[in-house]
Amino acid sequence: MSTPAGRSLYCYPWDVAHAAQHVQRLQQLGMNGATLAVSYHAGKFLRPHAGAAPRVIFPEDGVVYFEPDLQRYGELKPLAHSDPAMRRVLPDLVADGRLDIHAWTVLLHNSRLGSLHPEYTASNVFGDRYIYSLCPMQAAVFDYAVALCADIASRGVRSLVLETPGWLPYAHGYHHEFAQLRSNVWLDSMLALCCCDACMAAGKQAGLDMAGLRSTIAASVESYLQAPVDATPAQAQAWLQADLLAMADLAPWLRLRQQRVTDLVAAIRTAIPAQVELAVIATVQRPTASNWLEGMDLAALARVADWIEVPFYEPDAEAVASDAWDCIRRAGGSARLRAILRPGSPDLGDGVQTATAIRHLSQLGIQQLSFYNYGLLRPARLQALGEMLNAAD
Repeated sequence: MSTPAGRSLYCYPWDVAHAAQHVQRLQQLGMNGATLAVSYHAGKFLRPHAGAAPRVIFPEDGVVYFEPDLQRYGELKPLAHSDPAMRRVLPDLVADGRLDIHAWTVLLHNSRLGSLHPEYTASNVFGDRYIYSLCPMQAAVFDYAVALCADIASRGVRSLVLETPGWLPYAHGYHHEFAQLRSNVWLDSMLALCCCDACMAAGKQAGLDMAGLRSTIAASVESYLQAPVDATPAQAQAWLQADLLAMADLAPWLRLRQQRVTDLVAAIRTAIPAQVELAVIATVQRPTASNWLEGMDLAALARVADWIEVPFYEPDAEAVASDAWDCIRRAGGSARLRAILRPGSPDLGDGVQTATAIRHLSQLGIQQLSFYNYGLLRPARLQALGEMLNAAD
């Protein structure tokens, strides 16, 4: 595993399509790496850079930005972006050679594949399918994830950066999410639990009363949905803590999910070349410690991956520092942690906060930094970031 301090800027292929020009720009900003989306989901992105066209972009959902080797795959196969130019960005950046290319791989958040194969998606306690969340307990999904990572790792990248190797939270992953009752951590957590056939079978094999647990959770959620009450955030947090103690099989089930994600990451590490580093994005939630709901276990993942890459997407530098401190204690140290910062709205919106956050992370032993996102930040914020990083050298 490399130890020199790395600085990488997260990028979308449509923002860096002219490789030579953009490599030079990233170097001017003090970067020695680019974290390029090579497998991504749908979205709507406003691009503030001069001359950006389209100004608002809707990327193709659930596609990969390279030419996949379909012989590697089983029943589930990746779908390539329809534009050949988008599929050339990765090989062009690798061939340029001036930057370390980190392959940002959104793994199981894939509405397109989920819509084509709903039988492999997460299913809540009521049997409703979440088409945006492929379930890693399903053997076909597990095999697809390993094959996709091996395919990407064969293309000369410095590292793979895995996002969503586990289950998606309830309140993340699909556009136009509607409800006319207030969200809370207890309700979202209960609705996020997967009860697909593979999860039910795995729990039963482990000696858990999965049918009883599912029935208990479903009855609790149904009762709350019918009740004329709205839990406060503090109440909902306490309810979740109480249920973790009251439902005897709930915590063991959550640990079983964590073991499955750890096993998946370990299988990916085995399947890719030794020289390609493997990083796991710790969560899509805030704070990071809530990542158990996605099947994440920082200590276990730090043992099987080369890096844990943590999105410290917090409103100020002090919150970044406290979350980093907690990640260090859970991961067993700072040696395998990489940080992602957002030096713009809605997080660290000025240079002072960004510089302070970087200083806090350095004092805690976290030297590897990434920044989000090249195409979304205003040019002035990028320029200020580059000046700050270059001045620190």
